[in-house]
Amino acid sequence: MRKIKSLSVAGIAMVLLFYGAANAQDSNTSYNRLLQIPLQYTVLRTTEKMIIDGKEDEKDWSKASWTPKFTDIETGSQIDSIQEARCKMLWDDDFLYLFVKFKERDLWASIHTHDAQVFQDNAFEMFISPGGETYNYFEFQINAYGTVWDLFMPKPYRNGGIGLTSWDIKGLQKAVYLDGTLNNPNDTDKSWSIELAVPLSSVSMNGSHNPSIGTIWRMNFSKVQWKLDTVNGAYVRQKDKVTGKLFQEHYSVWSPHGIINLHYPERWGYVLFSDTLSTNSFLTPQTEKLKLLLWKYYYMQQEFKSINGKYAATLKQLDIINRGENGLTAKDSEIQMHADEKQFWIQVFLPSSNEYMSVDNVGEIHVESSGQLKITN
Repeated sequence: MRKIKSLSVAGIAMVLLFYGAANAQDSNTSYNRLLQIPLQYTVLRTTEKMIIDGKEDEKDWSKASWTPKFTDIETGSQIDSIQEARCKMLWDDDFLYLFVKFKERDLWASIHTHDAQVFQDNAFEMFISPGGETYNYFEFQINAYGTVWDLFMPKPYRNGGIGLTSWDIKGLQKAVYLDGTLNNPNDTDKSWSIELAVPLSSVSMNGSHNPSIGTIWRMNFSKVQWKLDTVNGAYVRQKDKVTGKLFQEHYSVWSPHGIINLHYPERWGYVLFSDTLSTNSFLTPQTEKLKLLLWKYYYMQQEFKSINGKYAATLKQLDIINRGENGLTAKDSEIQMHADEKQFWIQVFLPSSNEYMSVDNVGEIHVESSGQLKITN
């Protein structure tokens, strides 16, 4: 399985541990990046018969909105235009359709085996959480050969999760179109595109129904890009001439995470299923800020434990490392926490939905109606 990657920022203010992996980072900078409201996308309903051939020939593809161009997963900065990536979606009663296009001068793939680690090639990755949860989500990867790795994640790697590769997207339809020649270093290629029809029933959980108009999912999309060399007339992944180690792959994504780790479900974008497109936001900014504040205190608890070997028992202990990012503090939002040395539960009230949202020490989200008994801290 893929290792969790670290976030490294110049000008280190402190060294801390995030979820058991050593990370040298400027804590203030990392929190700011982790506390940006995720992007949103409205997926348009289609009644057209979709032919999955790797091309956007159907009329409704011209009606679907493109996502913004993918940006750097950590910083949100623009990537080189020669490696531009973006996608768009449609849906009907049975399928979620995706069309993805990558600019690419060097079309390359090496993996043919289903459920192999496809991200070791240049690849597209998709993450789906139909319930908007941080647990029980799906991951999908595909390379230029059309080789797929699909898996179910009971929980993120940071919380001790292990991907279930035995799970497959039953009934998946896929096609890859190459504008160029695969694995030929002697020419300059233009792009590759991917078209998918994901059966909605294959990603339903706990007897849940297929999405309807107004349903919101959490999703994200990533392009994995490796530096390449040519050896004996064939592409190989480039190595550092000094260390002899492979250069790290680069991740560009639709909705930036603020950390080089794709398995942060709370950082994924929001996808609204609709029959009309609108330029209006379907998110409530104040609600999203409150959710981010909740996650901020979760991150601070992990930082506190990495330094002190135990969780903070009170919010006052965490206020030492609270810099007030996001324009909100625990006092402003009436955020509450119950904790001891080994576990915690943090809660905030969301006025827009009249619900309480909480996250616990293992990173699991809980949502309860306003009748829930509050905790006093």
